[in-house]
Amino acid sequence: MANMDIGTPKFYTDLISYRKARGFNTGAIVTGSNLLDFQSGTIDVVFDLRPLNLVSFDTTSDSGQDHVLFEFNLGATTRRVNYIAILNHNLATCTGKIRIGIADASAEVDDVDLPNADATTNMTCTEVVNADDINIATPNIFIDPATDGTTIFKLQRSSADITGERYWGIQFEGTTSETSATAADGTFAADLTIGGIMIGESYESVSPDMKVRRSIIYDKVNILESAGGQRYGNATSFGRTGTTTTKSPFTTANYNTYNHGGRLAFDLNFSYLANTDIMPDQYDYIVWSDDSVLGDVWNITDGPHRPFIFSVDKDDTGDNAESSHIFARFRQNSLDMDQVAFKLWSCSLKIEEEF
Repeated sequence: MANMDIGTPKFYTDLISYRKARGFNTGAIVTGSNLLDFQSGTIDVVFDLRPLNLVSFDTTSDSGQDHVLFEFNLGATTRRVNYIAILNHNLATCTGKIRIGIADASAEVDDVDLPNADATTNMTCTEVVNADDINIATPNIFIDPATDGTTIFKLQRSSADITGERYWGIQFEGTTSETSATAADGTFAADLTIGGIMIGESYESVSPDMKVRRSIIYDKVNILESAGGQRYGNATSFGRTGTTTTKSPFTTANYNTYNHGGRLAFDLNFSYLANTDIMPDQYDYIVWSDDSVLGDVWNITDGPHRPFIFSVDKDDTGDNAESSHIFARFRQNSLDMDQVAFKLWSCSLKIEEEF
């Protein structure tokens, strides 16, 4: 979307870090025959929501037989999942792709190439950002990003969010010398690096009020003054990072001189929200099938505690959709809701870019 105009916002919150904050070991790396352990970094780095903090794998040491497999236990089968995001990867440079398998038992997603995953019957997978080549070949889904950076893809079964299968496998494998995107034995051209993995349920809000504030903040610039009254600037950061080896989320430039500086921020106001849009039907117990701002967004991030992915327009997907997405955090400690009529409420959200 040109000029980052605001349409219908969409929030991608992370179920892995939400469960991790509450004491559950949701994800692990699988090792064994043809499966690599970390070359640098740990499993905690993969889930720390700090995408410039990279892990790496020695995927060029064994011609074509090295795979990287993560297994996730998302807890209750009633939880809904409809997207996966891979942050700050180098899958284009290392000629790699992503293989997805889901199941109702751990043993079905802990083998190389995920042969025992449940069938992909009635499954759909669509590109949101940088997921250009998608193939569904039961029992797996394959995604081949066109460029390094951040990839998001949407997953559904029979046009609904996926429930009932709590175990997910995400494997990274090579594509060089393959004859199709679903072939299993391609090679890597370089070592694989990843900045993070997010899995969860996205939430589409209603359109905000017409009066929206969009800001570009240079909050890392301090203006100092010498004893003689001369002023000078000191900057600890100019904003996003973009190099040939690492990128802030939704940056496509390979050089920092091609990145826009500053930090994007949005102040959004929502008026006349239905009570069911802003609060869940019950507050004494989480019902995962409910959709609400509090249940699907504010609670999963614990307010400003954890970042999320924010899209200014849910309909902007595919080529150049990076411009409509930011890696973000709430810039407020409380979710204030005002009743404006019977069962109708207003609220405001302050959202600020993370790097």
